[in-house]
Amino acid sequence: MRTHLLLWLLLAFPLNAAETPRTFPLWDGRETVEAYVAKVNLPPTKSVDLGGGVMLDLVLIPAGQFIMGTPEPQKPRVSVEIATYWAIFGGTFLLAFSSMLVVRLLQKKKVSFSLRYLLLITALCGLLVGGLARRSLAFQELNRYETAMKAYREFATYPEKPAHSVTLTRPFYMGKYTITQAQYEALMGTNPSIFKNVQGPVENVSWNDAAEYLKKLNTLLHDPAFNAILPTEAQWEYACRAGTQTRFNSGDRDSDLDAAGWFKNNSGGKTHPVGGKKANAFGLYDMHGNVKQWCQDWFGVYFATPAIDPKGPANGVGRVLRGGSSFDFAWHCRSTCRSIIYPPDTRQLPFSFRIVINLNE
Repeated sequence: MRTHLLLWLLLAFPLNAAETPRTFPLWDGRETVEAYVAKVNLPPTKSVDLGGGVMLDLVLIPAGQFIMGTPEPQKPRVSVEIATYWAIFGGTFLLAFSSMLVVRLLQKKKVSFSLRYLLLITALCGLLVGGLARRSLAFQELNRYETAMKAYREFATYPEKPAHSVTLTRPFYMGKYTITQAQYEALMGTNPSIFKNVQGPVENVSWNDAAEYLKKLNTLLHDPAFNAILPTEAQWEYACRAGTQTRFNSGDRDSDLDAAGWFKNNSGGKTHPVGGKKANAFGLYDMHGNVKQWCQDWFGVYFATPAIDPKGPANGVGRVLRGGSSFDFAWHCRSTCRSIIYPPDTRQLPFSFRIVINLNE
């Protein structure tokens, strides 16, 4: 009987019970990345020696939540109609009050300007001027909204909708730059790029080529705590945005892209060495433009329901590219833009990648 009881206890409470996976706080978008890094007690950067003096640098991306995809443009906050009513109300009563004063003067009656009258005139002038100013602002916002809605409808076929909430529960390391030609050649022994430059991004690589590179990198790492992989689409867009909600992590206008990336308007029709433009708030360079970046996911449609650590469909016909390139217009370099579906063996000039190192549970 005692033997049976002891056996039952050993089975019910194994001596080597698996440890509970570590949970991480979500970055709130207000604290600095440095403060988050200190809170989770993880190294802010990671470097991998690829041999021959070639290093691969990565930065820590916080766990967090964001809106993935392109939301419908926000409606104007100021109504033209209400602003017009304000101006009409103030103007009408100001005109009536002024007319009354004129009539009294014409009748040669004594007119006394009390504090009450002065306050009334001031308030009516404020309504008139404020209404006219808000009306002007309302027309500007209405024009912005109509322009944005036109673009939203025009590109309704783009697979960026519906916008939906995504939560990434674990921080991860992402390559500070796209993989350079020197880094690629260090492991693969070849350089397929058209625009040769050891500090330039490797080009003309397929998704399969990137997967083979990562296989060699994981062999080199030989560390069960880390797993090098291509970023999921959710990881890529979250890291690209770095807390922003604008079309580019540098702003909303096409001209804002010039500070953050190489695209058709400023590239001169070629790729450029990595790190030549401004980094985003996470310390990542070239998330917009220069070369398109393969993601881990098979292409799949979006759903409106919130997602937690999404990895895309289990299978499909094509993988996803993100970021746009030196040969694309600004529209195709937006944070939310998903490139046309390509089979994983497709090689083209602007195709490249950057890596992610996930923390194994």
